[in-house]
Amino acid sequence: MNRLSDLKRMILLLLAGILSACSHDDLTETSPAENGEPLVLTAVMADATTGTRATPDNSWEGTETVIVEVIDNYDNTTTPDWTQAKRGIYTAGTDGKLTFTSGEQSSWLSDTETKLVRAWHYGDDSKVHPDSWPVQRNQGTDDNYANSDLLFAQGRVSGGQEIALKFYHQVAKVVVHVRNVGPVYESDDVSVTVGEMNNIVMNGTVSTDNISENYLNWTPGSTRGTITAYSLGPQPLASDGNETSLASFAALVIPQTVKENEYYLVINNRREYSCYASKDIVWKAGHSYTYEVTITKESGVWVNNITVSDWGNGGNYDLTTE
Repeated sequence: MNRLSDLKRMILLLLAGILSACSHDDLTETSPAENGEPLVLTAVMADATTGTRATPDNSWEGTETVIVEVIDNYDNTTTPDWTQAKRGIYTAGTDGKLTFTSGEQSSWLSDTETKLVRAWHYGDDSKVHPDSWPVQRNQGTDDNYANSDLLFAQGRVSGGQEIALKFYHQVAKVVVHVRNVGPVYESDDVSVTVGEMNNIVMNGTVSTDNISENYLNWTPGSTRGTITAYSLGPQPLASDGNETSLASFAALVIPQTVKENEYYLVINNRREYSCYASKDIVWKAGHSYTYEVTITKESGVWVNNITVSDWGNGGNYDLTTE
């Protein structure tokens, strides 16, 4: 009897050891990084605002396509080989959360792994990288205005963390406030065109080679034209918060230089009022250029105040241009 009892005890202890080992293995495998947990991605606007819609106004509508490329096990001492990256297609929600839809989805390989990530949003929701990127000629509609935008983000993250990708606009924004004075006073028939006689660069190629900070390298294309600007409605003026414009407009432009003595703005109101550059004007990627325009007489146009800023933040420059 004693021998039988001892044998039973030995069997029970052996079974307990096996069960304990199985339980320990299960806990280890549930570690998110060890279990191949997919990346959690959030798309953040570098100059986020509230109460707006569409990427030109620094918010997500909830339908935008985002291309994400990820290099797993990135070694900081080597040059990244993006030909080996995993490319996935995501959709940005209104809260910025990116939902995987197709392609290759990267997952964490360990809790010490480092990943290198970069991402693009093209205004036309392209799922591939176009060789050349154009802005629309007629940006007077919601779609054409938003379709002209191009956003880029990049980042590095380690240890299974959520990745917040900060997106920067790669085109420039031109904003025009027409003051409610002079020949256009109280008019309901005002529009703005950027450029004249097809002098505005309409397309260009972008490269990630040796990029500076958060902006891609642009090579202006050969296509030229003019841009019909998008109506923003009356807006408060930066120079005087108590004054509201007669009408305000915005257009997205390829980064470029408008040469001295070329016309860069045309205000249309039964006739054309043109603004020419008194010196070279440079429109840089990710910057917004705001012009307050006064029509003083039948042939007189003055740009009273120019604000140059990042999209969402700014500082005034004391500059008057005839």
